[in-house]
This record gives sequence, C-alpha cells and structure tokens, in this order.
Amino acid sequence: MSELEPAYPWIAFSMGILITMLVSVVRIDTKRPAQIFALLTLVVTLFLSMSVNVETPQSLFNGVFEISALTTTALSLLCGLGIFFIIGTSRYLTKEEIHLSDYYHLLLILILGASVLICSKDLLVTFIALEVMSLPAYTLAGFRRNDSRSNEAAIKYFILGGVVGAVFLLGASFIFGATGTTHLSEIYTWSQKAQGDLTLFYMGHILILISFLFKVAAVPFHFWKPDVYEGSPTSVTGIMATVMSTASFVVLARILHIADFKSPELAPYFETLKQLIRVAAVLSLIIGSAIVITQTNLKRMLAYSSISHTGYVLLGLLGSMNQPDLIYSVWIYLFGYSLMTCGLFVLVSQSEPKLDAGVELIDLTGLMKKQPFNVVMWSLFLFSMAGMPFTIGFFTKYFVFISSVNTGEVFYVVIAALCAVVSAYAYLRPIALMVMRDADPSAAEWKGSVASHSVVAVSAAIVFALGVMPNALIHLLKGIPLQH
Repeated sequence: MSELEPAYPWIAFSMGILITMLVSVVRIDTKRPAQIFALLTLVVTLFLSMSVNVETPQSLFNGVFEISALTTTALSLLCGLGIFFIIGTSRYLTKEEIHLSDYYHLLLILILGASVLICSKDLLVTFIALEVMSLPAYTLAGFRRNDSRSNEAAIKYFILGGVVGAVFLLGASFIFGATGTTHLSEIYTWSQKAQGDLTLFYMGHILILISFLFKVAAVPFHFWKPDVYEGSPTSVTGIMATVMSTASFVVLARILHIADFKSPELAPYFETLKQLIRVAAVLSLIIGSAIVITQTNLKRMLAYSSISHTGYVLLGLLGSMNQPDLIYSVWIYLFGYSLMTCGLFVLVSQSEPKLDAGVELIDLTGLMKKQPFNVVMWSLFLFSMAGMPFTIGFFTKYFVFISSVNTGEVFYVVIAALCAVVSAYAYLRPIALMVMRDADPSAAEWKGSVASHSVVAVSAAIVFALGVMPNALIHLLKGIPLQH
C-alpha cells in the first residue's frame, strides 16, 4: 500500500479545486461549470473518505498530518454539508445576484482548510489550516458587495479574525519556548515530565484556547457572531455555523487534551483550566438562552441559538477532560447540530425579499395555510433544536448531560437543563406563529426550489430517523477516540 493512500481523499479534493477553477473560465454560463465540478469534487471526496481503511491512525509528513477515524468521518460530514448547501441554496444565490463561480472556489477552499485543520497534529500546520479556512470566509461574508451590512460583516470578521490569528501564533510561540516543539504528540510526551518553564506553557495554552473559544463564539468572545451572521449571505452563514464550527470544536477538543494535565506537575493548572471551561459554558448557556428569546430577526436568533449550543458542547468537553472516552458525546452533538442547522439555513434562504430584508419572525405568520410542507420541516428542526424526543436533538443533549453527570458536573447540568427550558420558548414561538396566526400583510413570500425542498426533506428525514433509531450513529461515534 502506498504511504499516501490514506490521504487520497484530500489529494482528490485539492485536485478538484484546481479543476473547478479551470473549468469556470468556460463562458457558456459563468456559474454552472464551477457548480457542477464543485459538486463532483465533494461527491468523489465523500466516497473516498468513506472507503479509507483507518483501523489504526496513520501519521504523514513527519507526523504533522494524521489520518484516523475522526478525520475521515469529519471529512465525510463536511463534504455532505457542502453538497447540501450547494444544492439547497442555488436559487438563493441567483436571487441575490451572487451566483458566481468564485463562490464555489472559495467554498471548496474553506472546506479543505477545515478538514486539514481537523487533521493537523502540529501547531504551525494548525495555524496555516486555520487561515486557509478563515480567509475564504471573510470574502464570502462580504460577497454582496453592494450591501453595507455584508461589507460591515466582512470587515468585522476580517479584523477580529486577524487578531485571533495573532493571538494563536503568540500562544504557539510560548508553547514552543516551553516545550521545544510544536508537534502535539511531542507536547503531550513533554507534559508527562513537564521539565521547563511551566508558566510560559500555561500562557501559551491559554492564548491558543482563547483563539478557538473566539472561533466557536463562546461567551465572552461571542460579540462578533450576531452581526456577522445577520450581514453575511444566508448560505454563507449556514456554512459558518456548520462547517467552520465543527472544525473549530474538534481542534478545541485537541487543545484541551494537548497535554497530560493529570500529571503531578500540571494538576493544579488542570483544575484552573476546568474552571475556565465551566465559566465559558455557563455564560454561553445563560446569555445565549436569555437573548435568543428576545430576537425577532431569524438569523440573529440562530446566532444566539448557536451561542447557547456552544455552551452544551463545552459541557461535553468538560466531561471528556475528566474521562477522555466520553468525547463521543461531543461528536454526537456536532453531528446532530450540523444537520439541524443546515436544514434551518436552507429554509431561511427560501425567503423571497432580496438582501435578506424579510428574514423576520413576522414573515413566518400564517405559513401553514400557504406551505404546509415547509411548516412541518421548520417544526421538526426547531423541535430538534429544543431537544424534543424523537429527534436527534434529544440525544445530542442527553449524551452531553450523561457524560457531565458521570464526571461529577451535576450542578452545571442542572443549569444547562434550565437554560434548555428557557430557550425552548424561542424555538416554539416560530411554530406558533406559523400554525396559529393568520398571515401578516407585510410578511414576505417564501419560494423554495425543488432542489432546496429536497435538501430540507433529506435533512429532516435524517434528523427524525436518528432521533428514533440512533444506535447506528452512537456505535459509529463511540468508536472514535481523540488521539494525542
């Protein structure tokens, strides 16, 4: 077997990006060649990633790139999300007059950067992958060049993202100064003896941790998210909420397990670290749940909803810090949340007014009489967000709560449960407006294409099926450890 055979999905993905760029110069229809080849690239990569044999993790390129069950599963999920967004938001891009070939190049590069970020086992490679993922996102956020909100979102995101990159590099330099290496496996080995400047290591670790807490919008690093979500095109916002968040959370999990914090030398810092995660989780839960119920704009509502969901994921990560084998609760949460969010953003993209001007709660009033199919889809995704039984959202919360209870974090689970009850109002209110109210005269029209309806239906079917029969997913993700 060739040494590079496990990396074939990433090689094929990179070649697909180059081919997509080349075929987009054909002037038959500016967008179509790029769209078709972007889809083919994602489909081929998805097939290859599912066929790679990864019974044991394999390191490539001097150990800076790891192929494992985690990385191939994550790549499959990211490709699936990319396929859904390309198919489901095609009509939206045309309506917004941003259906250009450049969109597909940037989307593919973003997904490639996210997948390499998950595979990275070296801090410098992590930084490069982080920038490869982030730079297309800055451009896509400002893709509506004539919209001031889109321009503002792109500028905010770019400036803050640049600061975060600098913070990450500073943290990486501190860790290198303390350990003499940037390889994650070597840092872990160093931590078992912890000989060197521990204060420098602690400072570096905290700085890297902060940079990824910003990426996942954990409180108090959440302030950018509502404005960027609202100003960016809906399809781009959906990609940020799924592809980028998933990759950032996986790396955040790695950062929290970068060292053997249970070793005698690092044990005092480990307790401080857990307390920091507890504070970030609780603040994210409380602030996200409290503010989401006050929102009238759908995209801002989903932004604050994602902040509260960040709290649940952090709670799962907190449980895994005590028992690393419980990390599967985080994988289940990320998988379920990505599916729910993908379906919701495709539904939001069906709003008819240009520049997302009508994406308000009032636009959902009386939708039951016009589009009962969409109401059923909205209801299923929102019920899942609220954690109702018979949806994947129920099991995402259930396993996070169980992992936290098993590690003694009962008090914080109680807080999370109370926040779930509060935020349920925000998810049930749109359903009440759709079903129990007559249409408002100023409400926007909702016109989905066959493609967007198909994507929504498939996403909803998976959300419901995994909520009724989750055993296959649980069995798959339970067998995916986080490698040091």
